[in-house]
Amino acid sequence: MFFRRCKLIKNDKKFSAKLLFKDVSPEKWDQDNLTKEHLDFSIDSVRLVNEYADRLMKTDLGQQLLKEHPDNFTMRIGAYLGEVIKNHASGQYRWFDFTSIKVNTVHLNDYIMSVEDEAVLYSRKLDKVICPIYEVKQYFNGKSNYNSYLTYVEGAIKN
Repeated sequence: MFFRRCKLIKNDKKFSAKLLFKDVSPEKWDQDNLTKEHLDFSIDSVRLVNEYADRLMKTDLGQQLLKEHPDNFTMRIGAYLGEVIKNHASGQYRWFDFTSIKVNTVHLNDYIMSVEDEAVLYSRKLDKVICPIYEVKQYFNGKSNYNSYLTYVEGAIKN
């Protein structure tokens, strides 16, 4: 008797990543910095995303928004970081549904979903998983192993 593996389900997050600059608050800093020109999916643009996340965590308005819509910010920022990684990792990774990867590989045994409809980057060729949405959630909760998103992104691309 053999067991059939579940099918991997793609879950593209590019639209969620683009919301970071398409759906911007009226705040002046956000209007000036969260633009398509600045958020060009370059590695350097991650610095700006990190500054934005830090502003959310340190300002009264940001804390209120995170409290009211934690999954929205986690998903958007995580999707953006994932797109940066995906674009700079030689085409090795694609977005897949968290659950479909979890049942097909041991790499997510120590992870739980951090937001509804979570996706991860997975390379079939390398059999490696990268979890940018989970990492953003950890960062917002003060539990990240990285001091910045840039450090995380650069490490994910290298490995």
